[in-house]
Amino acid sequence: MSSAPGGRSLTQIVVRGVGLAGSGFVLSQALTFAFYLVLARLATPGDFGAMAAGSIAVGIGFVLAESGMMAALIYRRDRVEEAANTALVATLLGGLGLSLLALLLAPLIGWYFQSERIGLVAAALSGYLVLRAGTIVPDALMQRRFSFLRRVVVEPLAVLAFGITAIILCARGLGVWGLVLGQYASVVVQVVLGWALARWRPRLRLASFAIWKEMAEYGRHVLSGEMVHRFAAEIDTLVVGRFLGAPALGQYRYALRFAAQPFGALVNVGSFVLLPALARISDDEVRFRGAFTRAFRWMSVVAIPAGLIFVPLGTPLLLLLLGPTWRQAAIAIAAMGGYPAARAYDSLASETWKATGNPRRLPRMHLLSAALSLVLMLALVPFGLNGVALALSLVSIGVAAYAIRGMSQVVGLPVRFLLGEIWPPLLAAVVMAGSILALDRLVIQAGDRGAAAGLALLGAEGLLAVAVYLSVLALVRPRTGREILDGLRSLRRRQGVSAPAA
Repeated sequence: MSSAPGGRSLTQIVVRGVGLAGSGFVLSQALTFAFYLVLARLATPGDFGAMAAGSIAVGIGFVLAESGMMAALIYRRDRVEEAANTALVATLLGGLGLSLLALLLAPLIGWYFQSERIGLVAAALSGYLVLRAGTIVPDALMQRRFSFLRRVVVEPLAVLAFGITAIILCARGLGVWGLVLGQYASVVVQVVLGWALARWRPRLRLASFAIWKEMAEYGRHVLSGEMVHRFAAEIDTLVVGRFLGAPALGQYRYALRFAAQPFGALVNVGSFVLLPALARISDDEVRFRGAFTRAFRWMSVVAIPAGLIFVPLGTPLLLLLLGPTWRQAAIAIAAMGGYPAARAYDSLASETWKATGNPRRLPRMHLLSAALSLVLMLALVPFGLNGVALALSLVSIGVAAYAIRGMSQVVGLPVRFLLGEIWPPLLAAVVMAGSILALDRLVIQAGDRGAAAGLALLGAEGLLAVAVYLSVLALVRPRTGREILDGLRSLRRRQGVSAPAA
């Protein structure tokens, strides 16, 4: 790849970025994981359900406040300073207006969920929007110049602020209000550190209505797509919270939090680097197609087994970690195995379309997701949390099929070629999940052991699952197996070189 600022090639920057973003994400998720294990014993499923239901207006409102400006600023090729100041004015005004709107809608949210407490939570969270809007421009500028301080510094510290605040307050009996105040502590840290590390100071006189129109023209497709996407993502909350109640919603969201970890890793690590990298080479068809193919291949190799591993090991893992209070969540997570595996393609399609200037495809994909979610979740909610969890997997698979077809058209690669990259890791992951499921349920039964012994056995089963997956993958696709081994050897060599230098 061609050289980038600082004398390094774009490939080197991307590899370094994935490493840094990955380390930051792993640290953030490790902290989040530890905090939520503690919070599961300090707050009830009903508290978490009330928090999830009360956050609906905030989640949708942030998408409106962002209004596609972050992607537009990253994609921008000229007059970047004017664009940054314009985006800052637009997002702050949007955040302020939407905070007021969220406050007005809070009673309606409480009425829908038939809970006065949920309405009060929605009102209390309304101020979050204007604070969160203040992070958009500094985050975009850091991502644009491949600065990964947000991933390595800001996000872990924000998680620390949330966890410490929420644990202290929930331990004192505040329940859902401890979670609300923890959320505010987190966003305050993001705002302060984001501006401190972005090394940019606004000059609002440079804000321009003409620039806003240009950015809005690009961002409107991103905005409409993200709006539909956010609504689709909240359908499960609307269905479970309304028909099964806040405690069931808390159980469902805890299962989803664990199941979404692999998908979240791919989005927060890969996509964070992919958008600016692909946007930079989008004019070079050959290089772009090669970069996309590698990303698609490795997304498949990682995402598919990372999702299907929850089928055999998700239930015993949650039972051992969270205890019998969260049994419904432990059972539901097994049905969510298709969610992280399939949604990775949704994420890759989004970044690919935005990088090539085709964000108009996003609304169509997310509209399909919303329609499938509404139909399948309403159809399967009579079967309880397991039915909704299964619907989530089926929706994700349907959206992945659409995303793969759309990527094929934009990149110029046949669907058959892309499916050829999917079936080897899919076959290997199915064999892995089936064999480990039989081993655990018929022989080991890790979920029925004590916590220490059960977790140790699950760790051993996880290692065995990796071995089975890689063995089958190497058998059906030797080239990919060799690439994995070469990558591991290269990583070891780099570590050996960097250690003396450090």
